[in-house]
Amino acid sequence: MINKILIFICLLIIPCFSSGIQHDVVTTLQKRLEKNKSFQAEFHQKVIDKNNILIQEGYGYIWLHRPNQLYWKMLYPDQSDFISDGNTLWIYNPSIKQVSIYCMKNILQDTPFMLVICNKPNDWKQYHLLQKGDKFIFTPKELYSNIKKYTINVLNNGNINQFSIFEKDGVCIRYILSKQNSIPINPKKFQFSIPLGVTIDDHQK
Repeated sequence: MINKILIFICLLIIPCFSSGIQHDVVTTLQKRLEKNKSFQAEFHQKVIDKNNILIQEGYGYIWLHRPNQLYWKMLYPDQSDFISDGNTLWIYNPSIKQVSIYCMKNILQDTPFMLVICNKPNDWKQYHLLQKGDKFIFTPKELYSNIKKYTINVLNNGNINQFSIFEKDGVCIRYILSKQNSIPINPKKFQFSIPLGVTIDDHQK
């Protein structure tokens, strides 16, 4: 589930394409995302199998400030914190007392939720982008790992109310956002101090 959250997290950042239609869609999405550079919200996670059966639920909170600053707090079913100050990403799992550390630029290259955090056109070139109303659909030009596509709903006012990850085996991981507030967030929210006695798994090299 950690990897799935990383993929989603990289959904909050997104790319630009050469054709006229693609360019128009990218421009529309960028303009919407730029309306809310900073927000906090609650999220409800649903994992649904290929037979449309709910197999897991979860919830938590998200704080985001573009570019690249994120605090994603999963409370249920397992507590975990994803924190980025713009350069470094920490993934802290208090139940096993472990923190994994990544360079943010590497996460942006390897995972698609970061696409909305950064909102740089160059980060989107490896995807086909299609718009259906408020829904923007990202399909990798080259299928990698188990991801088939992902979608994000961005309203005209810039609010993100839902995004989903679709896997090749038919599983869908959906995140529904609620109580979204576009307010300034204290930069300290995106800083992390490693607690004593925690195992460090460093992937920065």
